[in-house]
Amino acid sequence: MTLRPATDSDRAALFDLHRTVFHSHIEKIWGWNESWQLSHFAAEFACAATSVIEADGQIVGYVQILDQEDRIYVQNIAVSQEFQRKGIGTRILKKLQLNAAARNVPVQLGVFRTNTLAQRLYESLGFRRTGETTTHIEMSWAAN
Repeated sequence: MTLRPATDSDRAALFDLHRTVFHSHIEKIWGWNESWQLSHFAAEFACAATSVIEADGQIVGYVQILDQEDRIYVQNIAVSQEFQRKGIGTRILKKLQLNAAARNVPVQLGVFRTNTLAQRLYESLGFRRTGETTTHIEMSWAAN
């Protein structure tokens, strides 16, 4: 597995991955609107540090981070279904935790209420629930 900064030429492939990974959750919560999703994805792509996750030369995921002075916020992490449960998300999150611990800041994220698999992953890595909305569970990890 390798991580590299995303480029504009990656955006279409990453949106396709976004659609594949998140469509069922978004459909259950709000209903899927392709044009809105595309514009929202483009806005997030523009403001977050987006990295492409590759395995054997193919794109298998992406992670979007807002690295702020007082926290590291995981805006999105998506791994294609055939590469889930292979430790990719765990490795990325553990690297973020090491970075956060060195800076004494938390790692925070929001996860769809419908995404129980991701919730279990985050909890196994020490993330704690800090809040809820009608659509998301907010979680945070701190080194303490």
